[in-house]
Amino acid sequence: MIPWNNETNNNLNFGIMMKIKNLMYVLMGTFAIVACTDSDNEGVVNNGEGGGDNSPEYVIPAGFNFATSRAVAVEVASANPVVVSLYSDKDCKEESLLVGDLLVKGEKSLELNVPIHCTNLYLRYATATATAKDVAFPIANVTRGSEVVAITVPEDAVQPTNEKDAGWLFYHNTGVAMFEDNWPIEPGQDNDLNDVVFEYDLKVTECQNEELLVNQAYKENLKLTLDIRAKGGRYPTAIGVVLGGLDKKYINEATAVTRIVLKKGQGAEDELAVGKMEAEMRGTLFGKSQYCKVTVDTKNGNPVIIMDGLADLGDNTNFFQTTEGYINPGQGMLRAEITLSGKERTSLTEDLDQLKAYRELITNTNNQNFFIVTNSKKEIHMKGYKPTYLYTNYDADSKGEMMDGVPYCNKNGFVWGIKVPVGTKHAYERVLFDDAYPEFRGWVTSNGVDNKDWYLHPVGGKVVEAW
Repeated sequence: MIPWNNETNNNLNFGIMMKIKNLMYVLMGTFAIVACTDSDNEGVVNNGEGGGDNSPEYVIPAGFNFATSRAVAVEVASANPVVVSLYSDKDCKEESLLVGDLLVKGEKSLELNVPIHCTNLYLRYATATATAKDVAFPIANVTRGSEVVAITVPEDAVQPTNEKDAGWLFYHNTGVAMFEDNWPIEPGQDNDLNDVVFEYDLKVTECQNEELLVNQAYKENLKLTLDIRAKGGRYPTAIGVVLGGLDKKYINEATAVTRIVLKKGQGAEDELAVGKMEAEMRGTLFGKSQYCKVTVDTKNGNPVIIMDGLADLGDNTNFFQTTEGYINPGQGMLRAEITLSGKERTSLTEDLDQLKAYRELITNTNNQNFFIVTNSKKEIHMKGYKPTYLYTNYDADSKGEMMDGVPYCNKNGFVWGIKVPVGTKHAYERVLFDDAYPEFRGWVTSNGVDNKDWYLHPVGGKVVEAW
């Protein structure tokens, strides 16, 4: 194990300069510092995967927060009723949708979460020619306090013929979670960060029309999908997420739907199992026997969603969608899909705490507590997140090596999970993550000033291009 050389005393505020070897950091969500390491909690040092000792030293500027996303306050104004959507990318693709079918009558205030490299928000609106138009609105380098991105809808925007056509508002957030499976050990040899890679997508729907509410009976609805992209370790058995702030009192279990599907290209899918708060399947998938079980557990307040079945994916030699020469593009991804609705209400202005709880799953990404489970029943979460109530051995298993008051971050600053923007590709086996993404180093050493879009520039041949 290669230790850090601290130039000043380590402290929870990270008000120090640190030299790091065999270490790299990535943001998870909006606040977490992340270092990528690989060790083996089963006692085999390199997890059987190799890896070199050629990571550079990094000097981390004092106070650097490593954020790759940020909250932005937005105010949309229109003299006439219009329906618009906002995106974080100029191509206005589905994955960059921030809020859709927004009915604006006068002014509408929003709080959105955008990738840190974004310099514009993109407004899409309908015109009389039936052709949508896109307009860019700049974001200040830093948005604090009373600073707001002001968006005025152009005058050629078409008014909706019926406000029922704009009866629903959609908040959207998506990304990629990457994990190492060796917590709490820190060997620093195989920092590929691909022991588990899964994609997530959250969409919250809000009713905007009283008449529709009468028929639908709920004002807010969450659709969550978890897609297993790759598994490059022997030990993971399950993935999960805790939906922070969404107390069980805000969930109508009678209307819940849990599905297991094989996600294919261009919106195609095969349904493998369906249930309410649980779904389970056994069958043949990817040419071998596959088990999968998805549960939505609300026994302890906030929902704990677990997708079991990773043990059956791939093998322990070439793994699953990580080893060069053993990638099968287009074979599909095993997906868990969970739909939850709020408790029934009779008015749009009733129980705004419930509305806030659903909305903040999107606008406050700290409420998304992703994790994996290993075959020794250990939960591995991202930095700063507590384990679920199901895992009671955290204190014993962490061996006193974690930083005081900061779960899943050891005293050297190492962590075992990161969250990155949608579309970020994962590294091949035996490729250090910071070799796959060399601009990451400049972003870190510049205190986040340079290379804010480092995750868009991987090195060819060192990342999996398609899966």
